[in-house]
Amino acid sequence: MGKAARFACILTPMLLTIASFLCTLLVMVGGTKQSAGWLNDLYFFKIDTRYVTIPDSLDLFPGDLDDDIVKTGLKPKTNEELGLADFYTIHLWNYCSGDYVEDGGKNKWKTTECTKPSAKYHFDIIEIFQIEAKENGGSGIENEDLPKSVVKVNKAIKTVSGVMIGMYACGILTTFVTFLVGWFGLLSRWGSCVTTIFADVAFLFLLAASSIATALFYTLKGGFNKALDEFGADASVNPQVIALTWLGAAFGFGAALFWMLSTCCCSGRSNRVMGRDKGSPKGLGSEKQSYGYERVAAPYMPTNTAPAGAAAPSGVYEPYRHAGGH
Repeated sequence: MGKAARFACILTPMLLTIASFLCTLLVMVGGTKQSAGWLNDLYFFKIDTRYVTIPDSLDLFPGDLDDDIVKTGLKPKTNEELGLADFYTIHLWNYCSGDYVEDGGKNKWKTTECTKPSAKYHFDIIEIFQIEAKENGGSGIENEDLPKSVVKVNKAIKTVSGVMIGMYACGILTTFVTFLVGWFGLLSRWGSCVTTIFADVAFLFLLAASSIATALFYTLKGGFNKALDEFGADASVNPQVIALTWLGAAFGFGAALFWMLSTCCCSGRSNRVMGRDKGSPKGLGSEKQSYGYERVAAPYMPTNTAPAGAAAPSGVYEPYRHAGGH
């Protein structure tokens, strides 16, 4: 097979590698800037705080209170009084906040601010609420205002988030290296073999990152909705981003599979790929078979190997040998 055949052999894994890289890149750049437009919609987790209310403490009132007194005598704190935005979206490197506004007769979520991306970022709902309240002049939400289960889960998220960010970073890096090394697969099967190793590692990183992200945010959704239901907050997972991250992992698996197949399919010798068939001892361009007639000496016929002009060996009858003397 020639250059075109070898190129066709690695074209499929190359395209799958590019697709995996692009899907992962979209997941990682979502929400990095407030002006990113539709990229801000690529979030993992969203908390709707439009209807959040924190009731004033009842501990200051001794004894039991009548239901009517509770209903009329206490004024809950709304999200505006707490200094909270209408929603918060959680991304890989940071979080964004915004308002639910009317635009052109339609209501939509409008991102108004995004924090600075950081490799050490982890989702901390308590810190988010406190920072937002401080910036907006609200009273804020303290640890005592939230259920203990939320506070405990909040601490565990830090470690898991760090591992998840590391997996995504290693995954997209090794995917990019796979694309670069993949060009050597055009020259030989050894190039495909080395590329297969990088493709396998990239797939494993993306698989781990997607698994952690899915488990983390769906667990948070169930836990937060259960714990924060009395506060009026609603948590949700973005299925588009979950599908996107798994699509990147699936493309990575396909790339690893086809890179492995390219190590045993299609000839990858560089002299064929680079068009140097001429002069090759075993190349198709230099090896030409001759199908003309060639005389083969019979094994039973004597062969005269004497040099020209030399006397014939004795014992051989030559009827005209002495004729030349007369």
